[in-house]
Amino acid sequence: MGVVPVLPAPGKRRRRTGSGPAALMAGLAVVVAVGLITVLVAGQHSGAPSSSNMLGGTEVAVAPAPARIVAHTVQYQLDGGPDALNITYVADGAAIAQVAEAATPWSAVVQRHGTAGESQYYSLSAQNSGKGPLTCRIVVDGATVSEGAAADPHGMVRCSKSVD
Repeated sequence: MGVVPVLPAPGKRRRRTGSGPAALMAGLAVVVAVGLITVLVAGQHSGAPSSSNMLGGTEVAVAPAPARIVAHTVQYQLDGGPDALNITYVADGAAIAQVAEAATPWSAVVQRHGTAGESQYYSLSAQNSGKGPLTCRIVVDGATVSEGAAADPHGMVRCSKSVD
């Protein structure tokens, strides 16, 4: 059994709803709104840097370039008094290395790795064991970047530098 459609009585004309000037204005408003939104969205995207490319009409995401890692040879040096106590320095990355006591002259060479263009912080500190001045020096890739001295018995010597 099927459904029988209802037809209007013969001779009666059906009135179309939504026809006329009101429907025309509504359609025009929709077209203008869609166009305006398209212009606004396109303008917003054109000012921002794009992280995608078009490939044959299909948008393809582009991954950012990986950060370049650089290595620096760092030499920490202590000279002077007969011994240095509580030696503390920055090793690879941001790791802290410590030595309880060492005869002078003392040095440690480390490779420091970091992202190209970012600052690296270098630091060396030690306590004078008593007699004579204790000096420190930090040498990065062959260039001295920091020096310091402590003449006081049991004084602290510090060298530090942030290098780009």
